[in-house]
Amino acid sequence: MAERTSKHADRRRSTRFSCGGQAKVTRLPSNGIVVPGTLRDLSLHGCCLETTLPVDDGMRAEILVRVNTASFRAVGEVKGIRRGASAGVEFVQLSAGGKDLLAELVEELERLQALMQKLRSARRQMDAASFRREMASGKLAGMMSQRFPILGAILNADSAESDVAGERIVEPQPLVISVDLFG
Repeated sequence: MAERTSKHADRRRSTRFSCGGQAKVTRLPSNGIVVPGTLRDLSLHGCCLETTLPVDDGMRAEILVRVNTASFRAVGEVKGIRRGASAGVEFVQLSAGGKDLLAELVEELERLQALMQKLRSARRQMDAASFRREMASGKLAGMMSQRFPILGAILNADSAESDVAGERIVEPQPLVISVDLFG
């Protein structure tokens, strides 16, 4: 089940899914100010953003949405303000590519939510000891790694064409980033 927020749920044309990501909001017509925001949920027709500065109800804006490595631009209209800096935004205009990317993101969020519901349901149906045995036997981890082969893999920067599922690292490796402060 998708998470829905109280009284505005009946006006929505599509289900919203909890989602993290970043956004940049520019008022239209532009005054040159870009307001950064955090994505809280996403649907095919809109999103909920928490912004660092308040936005006005009814305001039109260009929104750059970033979720993981995916990003798209949309023209949106603020349909409601909640808790001061949280805005419900309806997407008014997207490019064809933006619509396709948004549809893929929502589809992936729907699959992830279904998987999480399945895991929660399985966990509720068994006692804690049984759940630990399932985790230790690798059944739940196997189910997740089949759906998401990237889990448990660290990509080697030198060999981008390597097989992700075949290169699992057992021992964690420290991440070292060298920084030249005087260069």
